[in-house]
This record gives sequence, structure tokens and C-alpha cells, in this order.
Amino acid sequence: MTKKKKRWSTLNTEELAAATREFDDPNYHPPARKPSARQLAQLRRVQRKAAISRFRIALALESDLVEQTDEYAASHGLTFSEVVTDALRKLMRKESA
Repeated sequence: MTKKKKRWSTLNTEELAAATREFDDPNYHPPARKPSARQLAQLRRVQRKAAISRFRIALALESDLVEQTDEYAASHGLTFSEVVTDALRKLMRKESA
């Protein structure tokens, strides 16, 4: 027979600490859930709106610079475009100051 779980609001301090111990680990990464169809549709709408205000351009860059930027972007959870956009914004901010 399984023990009935208490609601978190009725747990005492020790029980609550024991129940949430796994979340105390700073390296804890909860399992990802697949987004629902509604969430995916909402995401696609937002992405379409953002894409409308963007321009596609062609650049000639050194291959090692592209590789380094790609590695940096991947290790920081960014896209190549986001890294370039951030760098351009910082450069323009620095130039105007």
C-alpha cells in the first residue's frame, strides 16, 4: 500500500526540507517537458513577428573567426546571429559614448 502524500502547505520544516533537497543542488537540471501544441503555436507566432523585423545579409568573414564565434555561441546557448548582433550593439554604444 502506498503512503498518501501530504500537501506541501501542510508539511513541517523538516519534511519540506527533505522533499525539496534535490532542488538545493546548484547543478540540478529538471527534466525538460515537450511543449504543448498551443505553446508551439504561440512560439511560432512570436518567431514570425520577430523575423519580419530582421534583414538577412551576406558577410565575408575569416573562417577561424566564424569557427570561434560558432563555438562561443554554442557554449553560451546563443545563435551566431545573436552573438554578432550583441557585438555590433556594444561597438555602437562604445563609439557613441
